[in-house]
Amino acid sequence: MTAALATIGHNNPPTPFDLSATEIGDLFVEAQKWLDGSGVTTDAEATAVSKLLDLLRQAEKRADERRKDEAEPHDKAKAEIQTRYGALIGNTKSVKGKAILAMDCCKRALAPWLAAEEAKKQAEAIAARKAAEEAAERARAAFQAAPVDDLAGRIEAERLAGEAKQAEVLAKDADKDKAAARGGARAVTLRTVYRAEITDRRAVLNWFAANRPDQLAGMLQTAVESLCAASVRTVPGVTYHEERVAR
Repeated sequence: MTAALATIGHNNPPTPFDLSATEIGDLFVEAQKWLDGSGVTTDAEATAVSKLLDLLRQAEKRADERRKDEAEPHDKAKAEIQTRYGALIGNTKSVKGKAILAMDCCKRALAPWLAAEEAKKQAEAIAARKAAEEAAERARAAFQAAPVDDLAGRIEAERLAGEAKQAEVLAKDADKDKAAARGGARAVTLRTVYRAEITDRRAVLNWFAANRPDQLAGMLQTAVESLCAASVRTVPGVTYHEERVAR
C-alpha cells in the first residue's frame, strides 16, 4: 500500500459538476492505490483507509447536493408541465385527466349497447349457419334423388347447390360481422379482458411449484429478504446468515 493520500485537484474554471468530477476522480485514483487487494494490516493503514472513506462520503454528499441544485429548475419545470397535462390526460391511480375520464365514460356508455348488438349478431350468425347447412343438405338430397338422365332434376339440384353456396357466403359474412360503433376514425368494439383472483392459495402455490419453480423461488426470496430487513427472521425453511460490514 502507498503511504499518503493524494491532494484533490481542481479544474479552472470549474462548473459544479466539474468540481465533483475532479474531487471524486482524484479520490478514486487514490482508492486504487490503497485498495490493491492486499487488505488492511496495520493501524496506520486502517486510519488512512478510514480517512479516505470519510473523504469519499463527503465528496458523495457534495456531489448529490450539486446534482439537486442543478436539477431543481428542471425538476420544477417538469413537475409543472406534468401537473398541467395531468389535469387533461393523466392516467394514474392519483390523477385521472378530463380526457381519460370522458373516454372511460364513453366506453362505459357504449358497452351495454355493444353487448346487445353483439348478442343480436351472434344470433344472426347462428341462424345464417343453420340456413347454410340446411341449404347444403337440400342440395345433397336433390343430387342423390335425381337420376343422371333426369335433366330437370339435375337443373333443380344445381339451382339448390347455387343457393347453398350463397348461403355459405352469407354465413361466413355473418360470422365476421362484429358489433361496432363507427362514429369516428376508429371503430369502438368490445374486447375480452381477464382479471385474476386467487381463491385457493395452496392450489396456486402447488401450481407454481410444479410449473414455475424458479419464478416461485424468486418471489419467495424477495419476500423473505424484505421480512429479514424488517427484523422478521423466524420464517421456517430460511437460513439467516449474520455478517459484520463496515458502515
